[in-house]
Amino acid sequence: MVVNVKIGDEKRNLSELLDWLNHILQATFSQLEHTCSGAAFCQLMDIIHPGSIDINKVKFTAKENADILDNYGLLREAFSKAQIKKVNILKTLDLLTWFKDLYDHNAAKQKYNPQEGFVEQEVVSLKSSREFKISKKEEQSSRLYSPVQTKYLNQKMLNVKRGSHESFFRSPATMCFIRKYSSSTSPDAGSNFASSKDSLVLGQKCREDITAFCSQTPYCLYLYHGVELEDENKASVLLLGFFDKVTGENKFRLLDVLHPEEETADAICTCIVEMLKKFRIPLINMAIFYSNFPDHEGLLSGLKLLKPEIVSLCGLSDMAGEVFHSGVENMEFSGLILNLITEIYKHFTTFPGALQTLLEDVDCSNLRNILTSQCSLFWRIIQKMTLAWSDLEKYFGSLDTDEKSICRLLGDLKIRLNILFLCHALQPLCDFQENIDRGVSITQLLQDASQLVRFYTTSFLRPKAAEFFLRRGKTSLIQDTVGHLPRGEVEVGKQAADFLLQRSEELTDYLETFHSSIISFYTTVTVNVIERLPFSDSILRNLSLVLSPGKKLEVTGKIVQDLGVCFGVCLGPENVSLLTDEFLEYQFIDGGDTQLADQSMEQYWKTELRIMGRTSSFGKLIISLLALPRTLKKEIIFEQVSLVFEELEKPKYNLSDICVIRYNFSLLIAGVSKLGPGGPDGYTVGEMVWGPIEGFGLWPGLVQSWDSKRPCGSIRKVIFFGNRMLSEVQADDLLPFFSFAKCFCSNSFATVMAYKDAIFNSLQVRQILLLVLCSSCTSMRFAIYSDITVWKNCFGKLNLILPLNITAFCLSCGSTPVEIIHPLFKGMLCSNCKYNFTETLYRYDEDGYQSYCTVCCSGMEVILCGHDNCCRSYCVDCLDILVGEGTFDRLKNVDPWTCYLCAPESSSRALKPRNDWSIRVQEFFANNSAMEFEPHRVYPSIPANQRRPIRVLSLFDGIATGYLVLRDLGFKVEKYVASEVDEESITISMVNHDGKITHVEDVKNITKQHIDKWGPFDLLVGGSPCNDLSIVNPARKGLFEGTGRLFFEYYRLLNVMKPKEDDPQPFFWLFENVVFMQTQVKADICRFLECNPVLVDAVKVSPAHRARYFWGNIPGMNRPIIASQNDKLRLQECLEPGRTAKYEKVRTITTRPNSLKQGTNDAHFPITMNGKDDNIWITEMEKIFGFPKHYTDVKNMGRLQRQRVLGKSWSVPVIRHLLAPLKDYFACDEVPLK
Repeated sequence: MVVNVKIGDEKRNLSELLDWLNHILQATFSQLEHTCSGAAFCQLMDIIHPGSIDINKVKFTAKENADILDNYGLLREAFSKAQIKKVNILKTLDLLTWFKDLYDHNAAKQKYNPQEGFVEQEVVSLKSSREFKISKKEEQSSRLYSPVQTKYLNQKMLNVKRGSHESFFRSPATMCFIRKYSSSTSPDAGSNFASSKDSLVLGQKCREDITAFCSQTPYCLYLYHGVELEDENKASVLLLGFFDKVTGENKFRLLDVLHPEEETADAICTCIVEMLKKFRIPLINMAIFYSNFPDHEGLLSGLKLLKPEIVSLCGLSDMAGEVFHSGVENMEFSGLILNLITEIYKHFTTFPGALQTLLEDVDCSNLRNILTSQCSLFWRIIQKMTLAWSDLEKYFGSLDTDEKSICRLLGDLKIRLNILFLCHALQPLCDFQENIDRGVSITQLLQDASQLVRFYTTSFLRPKAAEFFLRRGKTSLIQDTVGHLPRGEVEVGKQAADFLLQRSEELTDYLETFHSSIISFYTTVTVNVIERLPFSDSILRNLSLVLSPGKKLEVTGKIVQDLGVCFGVCLGPENVSLLTDEFLEYQFIDGGDTQLADQSMEQYWKTELRIMGRTSSFGKLIISLLALPRTLKKEIIFEQVSLVFEELEKPKYNLSDICVIRYNFSLLIAGVSKLGPGGPDGYTVGEMVWGPIEGFGLWPGLVQSWDSKRPCGSIRKVIFFGNRMLSEVQADDLLPFFSFAKCFCSNSFATVMAYKDAIFNSLQVRQILLLVLCSSCTSMRFAIYSDITVWKNCFGKLNLILPLNITAFCLSCGSTPVEIIHPLFKGMLCSNCKYNFTETLYRYDEDGYQSYCTVCCSGMEVILCGHDNCCRSYCVDCLDILVGEGTFDRLKNVDPWTCYLCAPESSSRALKPRNDWSIRVQEFFANNSAMEFEPHRVYPSIPANQRRPIRVLSLFDGIATGYLVLRDLGFKVEKYVASEVDEESITISMVNHDGKITHVEDVKNITKQHIDKWGPFDLLVGGSPCNDLSIVNPARKGLFEGTGRLFFEYYRLLNVMKPKEDDPQPFFWLFENVVFMQTQVKADICRFLECNPVLVDAVKVSPAHRARYFWGNIPGMNRPIIASQNDKLRLQECLEPGRTAKYEKVRTITTRPNSLKQGTNDAHFPITMNGKDDNIWITEMEKIFGFPKHYTDVKNMGRLQRQRVLGKSWSVPVIRHLLAPLKDYFACDEVPLK
C-alpha cells in the first residue's frame, strides 16, 4: 500500500529535481513549465502505483486547457485509488517535490519503461517492444557520473530525443530485418556499423508521410512471407509501394515485420488490416496486392471482402511450377516418366564421366518431389536426357538383368515421344520462370504472360477459336472439342514431329491416344495460366501502351475502360464515361508524342499528372499503373525500400546563441593552438569539441557553462549539435574540433540523418566564429588557416569543395575515373560522358542552336551565345558550379552575351577553354578503324565573326537533299551548283527551292575550267549510282564498268577542287554509296579516297532501313547518330489519318515498286485501311525519307515516277546528322532566341 507523504522541510534544488525527473522518465525537461500539462505526473503515478492510471488515456501533447484538465482528472482518480486522501498543493514545484519524496519512500525499485506510455494507442505494434523493460537502479541526484554512467545516460537521452513513436518500431524482428537487408551501412565502419543500422527506424515523420501519400494515392501492398532474418528466424515483411507524382519516382516504405500468433490467411489478413488502420492508410486506395504466402487465395479473399477491386499479382511468382505440375499430371505417361528419371539418377554416380557431363547434376535425395515442383529443373533434365538417350540405352544395356526395367522404359517409344513433346511444351513456361527469377519488370512479365497464353492456345486451337477465346477469356471455350485442331496439326515440337515421322509404323496405334494426351495437357495448362493472370489478354498486351507516351495514339478507349474497372477507378457507368472523356482529352491534346528524348517515363507522367489534377480519374488510373511493381524479386525490392529517419528538430544557431556562452579569444585559441586539449584545466566554455555518444562514436558539440560558473573537476557539460542533447562527459574523452579529419565518420554521414545535421550545424557555427575572429584578431589567421586545411581533407568526402586538381574528375559529371580530355575546355571526360559528348555535340534544335550544353552535353535549362554565327549553349549547372554560384542568373540579364569559346578572355574559375580546342575537337572524332591511312587535314574551327556563307558543288544531286538540309540547319548558302541528268529530279529541285540552285551539265563534262569559273567551293557532296556496285544486282558490272565508273568522275573533281597545303580556307567533301557492295570494291574506293567509310543506317532516325557508307573529311562523321524529337521513328507516325501500320519499320525503299511490300517474297502490304491491305502512299514515303509533304508533287508526275526519284535520294535526317558539324565553319542565318 502507498502511504501519504509530507513534503520535507529541506529545500530541493530545481535543477536536481529536473535531473531526477529526466532520469526516471527518460525525458529531456529543461524547464519546470514543461511539466504543467500533468502528463509527467501521471507517468510518475503509474510508476509509484502501477495500474492506478490508464496510461493510454494520458494526453502527452496536451496544449489546450481541456486536455490539461483531463490529465489532472486522471491524477485525482489515481490518488483516490491509492488512498491518498488529500493533496492540497498549489505550485508545480511543490507537486514535483512531493512526488520525489513519494518515490524515494515507496517505489525506488519499481521496473518501468516510460516510453511505453508515450506511444499513442493507435500505433501499438503487433509485436511491440514492451517485452523489453529497462531496469532502473536507484541513484542519488548527483552531478558527478563515471564515464560509463555518462555514456549510458547519453544513449538514454538520445533515445528519448528521437521520439517515443520511434520506440514502437524498434521491435526485435524489425531491427533484425534492417540489419540483414540494409545496404546503407558497411562493416568497415567499425563501431558505427551496428549503431547506424539501429538508427534506421521509421519515425513519426515517416508515418505522417506514408499517411499523407496514401490517403489520396493508389498504392501496392507487398507481403513477403518466410523472410529470413539476421537471427535465422523467419517472419513476414509488410511493404508499401507507390508512385510519388511530386518527385516522379517509385517509392517503397517498410510498414512492419509481422509475427502473427498463427500462420493462417485469416490471422495475417487481420494483421494487415490492423496495420493499415494504425498508419491511417485507406484500404480503398489499395490498387495492387502481391504476396508469396502459400494460401494467397485465402489471404486475397479476406482483403477483397473489404475492397473487391484489388489487382492481385499473387499468382505470378509460382505460376510456372503449379501449371507445370498440373499439366504433366494430366498426361498418360507422367508416372512412368518420373519413375524413369528417378531410376536413372539413382545410378548417376556410377555413370562414366562423359555421360555425367551430358546430364543435369542434381541432388537425388528428394528428386521426385523436386521434379513435381520445379519446372525449369525438370525441363533441363529431360532436355539433356533426349540428347544422351542413346548413351543411356547403351549404358543400362551393359548392366545386369536387375536393370532391365530401365532398359525397357528407355526402349518404350511412347515414353520417349512424350518426353520429346514435353521438351517443346514446357520451354515457354521455363522461360517465364527464369524472367521472374531474374527480376524483370511487371509490365514485361505481363507481356510475357500474354505471349505464353497465345503460344498454348495457338498450339491446339483453330485460329478463329483461339482468337475468340483470347477475346472472351472464358475457359469453357477451349474445352469444346469443336475448336481443337485435328490430329496431326497440333503443335508437338520439331523433335517430336521428326520422331513421329521416323517411327510412324510402330506408333500408328498410339497416335489417337497421344493426341488426346497432349490436348489434355494444353487444355489444363492454358486454363491454369488464365486463372492465375490478373488481366485479360487484351489488357496484358496493351498495358504498356497506356504508359508509353510515344504510343498513346494507339491506345483505345476500350482498353482504358477495362483497366479502370480492374483497378477500381470506374465503379459506375458515369465513372466510365468520365474516364473515357479525360483519356481522349489527354490523347489528342497534343496530337502525338510530347515526351522529351532524354526524359524517362516517370518524369513524363510527373508533368502530365500535375496538369491533370488530383481529382482526375485518368490520373488516378495512371498512378495505379505506375504503382505496379518493378519486379517481384524480394531481394531487389528490399534494396529499394526507403527507411525514413525520424526527422529531428534542426537547431538554429546564430551569433547571439554563441555569445550566450561566454567565450573570449583566448579560449577559442585553445581549439587551434598547440597547448593541447583545453590547456592545463581541460576544455573551456564555448570551445567546439568532439565527444562520444554511445553507439555513434564521436559527435561534434559545444562546451557549456555550469550553474556554478566553474567546471566540476574533469567533467564537462557538452551540448551536441544536431540533437541539442546535453551530456556530462569526462574531459579525457573529448577531442578538439580541429581534429575533424580524425573524428569525422563518412559512413555515419551517409546513413544517419542526425549526424549529417550535426556536421552541417557545427560547420555553420565554426564559420561564424572564424568570421568574428578574422575581423578582430588578424594575428590568429595562420592558426585558422591551418585548421581549415585540416577540414579541407575531410570535405572531399562530403563533396563540399572542388578538388584543386580538376583534371582528376570528369568535367561534365564530376565522377572518376576519367578516360579522355575534354576537347573544348581544360578538363577530362569519363567514359559515359565521352559517349554522350560524341552523340550530342553536333545536335541542333530548330532554332539552329545546340540542343544541349557545350560543356556537359546535357542540361535542361541553357543560355545561348549571342555572338553572330555562334550556335553554342551553356547549362545552369555548368555555369553555377564551374564558374561560380549565380553566374547563370547574372548572365541572363546580359544581352547579347558572348560565350567563353568566342571570348576566351571572359572565362574564369574552372571553366577555361583550350587554346587549340578547334583542332582537339576534330581529333576527338577521328575515324581510325579498318585500313590505316594518313589522317585528313584538320581545319580549326573558324571564329564566329569570321565565318562566311558556304559554297557547294553537288554531284549526282538528285532532288537536292543537300540543299534542303543546309537550309534546314540554318546555313547561309552563297552558291549551290548541282550536276544532275534526270529531268524530273531537276524539276523537283527547281520548284521547291525557287530556282536558287544552279544546275549544270553532266558530271562527265565538268572540267577544271568550270570549277575555276564557278568556284571556289567549300563543300563537295555526291553519291554515284549504285546499280553496278550493289551485290543485290546479279548483272552488276563493278567499279570499272557501267555506271560504276562514275565514281572516278567524283574522284577526279575532288582532286581538282582540293586546296593547296598553304591555303587555310577549309574544304570539306562527302561521298556516299551502298553498303551491300563487294569487299574488293569497297577497298578500292577506300584506297582512292584515302580514308575509311562510316556506316550510317537511316533506320535509327526514320521508319525505313537504309544503310549507306559515307566517306569524307567532315568532323565527327563517326559519332553515333541519335534521333531528334522531330524525327519520325515509326511507320505509323508517317501515315495519313485512318491508316494503320502493320510494321514499325519497313525495309529499304528503292526504285523497284515491290520494295514497298514486306517479307521475303514481297507478299505483305505494310498498311491496312478500312480493313483492307494497302501500300505506302507517296506523301507518306516523303515523310519516311524526311522530305516535306508533296515535295515531289510536280510536273504531273505519277506514283511510280515519284517513287523512282525518292528511291535514289538520301535520307534527310542522315545528311542533317553528317553536315551539322559544319556550323563551326560557315555563317548561319540569325534566328530568334528561344
